[in-house]
Amino acid sequence: MKKISFLLLSLVFSFSVFSQIVNVEKKRKNSNGFQATIGIDFNIKETGNRIFELKNNIDLQYAQNAHKIILLNSIKMLNVDNGSLINNGFQHLRYNYTVKDSSFLTFEAFVQHQYNEQKLLKKRFLAGVGPRFRLIQNSTISCFFAPLAMYEYEELSDKINTETNLFRIDSYTNISISLSKLVSFNNITYFQPNFNNFNDYRISSETGLRFNINKHLAYSTSYAFDYDNLPPTEIQDTFWYFKNSLVLEF
Repeated sequence: MKKISFLLLSLVFSFSVFSQIVNVEKKRKNSNGFQATIGIDFNIKETGNRIFELKNNIDLQYAQNAHKIILLNSIKMLNVDNGSLINNGFQHLRYNYTVKDSSFLTFEAFVQHQYNEQKLLKKRFLAGVGPRFRLIQNSTISCFFAPLAMYEYEELSDKINTETNLFRIDSYTNISISLSKLVSFNNITYFQPNFNNFNDYRISSETGLRFNINKHLAYSTSYAFDYDNLPPTEIQDTFWYFKNSLVLEF
């Protein structure tokens, strides 16, 4: 059955965060067939500077039994006092194959392109592959764990235009708990250490609650942080946000 979801309104508190790690897990759908999610956010913030933020997200997914394809595209623009314009975005393509349909083991492969002017990230290309394990899944709780491996090529817009090529572990956990028919809890955490230097790592985590007002309307609130142990010079190591959203589904 097809489902189209429109993000109606997003109110973001604290300062803006543009994550180093793309959170694919929170966008994953479980139904067969084609599904699309289109989101448009417009935020205005006053923090001594007036900040205008425009975001557009398009998520496409197709699943048929053991096979699933996920295509994500995100473009974000940030304008400060009608002056400097900061852009960031990503494109992500992922393929899943579940061994013996609905079993505990899934193989994943993905490629991703990303840029982020706020974090001096001129270009980042990722390619990864590995297993995804279903540890628990019933009507109340689900838990998945994936220890993937990925290649990373990165160009920075710092003073020396740094370029790096390396391999990272791309591990994540996804825990969802149904607290009642109307309320659900979710946490997704990523850990990405450098294979050759475990002092070079990134952590990204998002925790949220969703309240179903009725079968078409829901309210969600979440907290997320993004930590880079070795960020580019002049860039802080931690970013975070609180987010509240209304979602219409049909």
